Amino acid sequence: MAKVQTIKFRDFMDGTWRQQPKKSELKKLTDTLVKAGVMIPLAMAPVTSYASAAESVTVAGTHLVAGTTLQILAHALDPVTQILVALSLPVASVVIIGGCFFFMFGKSEKAWSTIQNAGLGYILIQLSPLFIKVLEQVGKSIA
Repeated sequence: MAKVQTIKFRDFMDGTWRQQPKKSELKKLTDTLVKAGVMIPLAMAPVTSYASAAESVTVAGTHLVAGTTLQILAHALDPVTQILVALSLPVASVVIIGGCFFFMFGKSEKAWSTIQNAGLGYILIQLSPLFIKVLEQVGKSIA
């Protein structure tokens, strides 16, 4: 649902409802948003080192941003992976049945190749979430 805004008829007719906010109001708003955007992540970050105040804030902020970014990037393609895993059985079944038709046409070498490739593809697609988790753990251990 769209937000409804009521405008006085006089303001509508003289066009004052379209005017941009004053620069001083815009400056106050941006200053407030910047301060809030900087302080919220830093307030929520655990400080684990006993360094000077400036160093600990920088370290905590960096770790928080890096960890959040890594988590978002690591799980960005999870829905795509789940769809591919769900579709792998029906697709592999159709390809294997197609390979069986090659037997009927007398092309047994192509039939075995098609069935083997379908089976190998199915297994690799089913194991892809495991590969992604292993890569994520390797990335966490390096960083």
